[in-house]
Amino acid sequence: MSSILNTYSVHFKGLKVGKHTFNFEIDNKFFEAFEEGEIKHGKVNVDVTLNRQSLMLDLFISIEGLVEVTCDRCLEDFELPISYEGSLYVKFGETRSDEGEEIIILSNDDSEINIAQYIYESICLSLPIQRYHGMKGTKSKCNKQMLDKLKSLLVKESKKETSEDIDPRWNKLKDIELN
Repeated sequence: MSSILNTYSVHFKGLKVGKHTFNFEIDNKFFEAFEEGEIKHGKVNVDVTLNRQSLMLDLFISIEGLVEVTCDRCLEDFELPISYEGSLYVKFGETRSDEGEEIIILSNDDSEINIAQYIYESICLSLPIQRYHGMKGTKSKCNKQMLDKLKSLLVKESKKETSEDIDPRWNKLKDIELN
């Protein structure tokens, strides 16, 4: 794990039972540590509320900020606002393991939990499927030259194929009505 990611650890040993808050600022160095990821730049704030209980930890994580993504329309990078809220539950047991997406088991000897991977995955999950300039009601700022170029390369639909172009054996299938 990259040394920069070690700064995104929550130290819980010695904390009293009850709620505790932690704040993290995410910048480009954080995203660069995830080499395989599509996000390379951004400025994000992460607020963590840890509810310490005697046998488990409950972490509520809130993420807000801007990340740089590629526009699906014109292929230029732009800043996209993101927002995410989620919970992570930590139990203690004999050995470390992940029981699911939101449950982690730590050994009784552990004193901290690193949430860098959880933060990164949550940011990625908060991204919309389609990403383009002008999302959320703002005016589109797509690269006009790129859009014109794509429009010029658009394949125009040909007129319906004539019956001469179609193998006559397939004509019977046209008579079948689908329900």
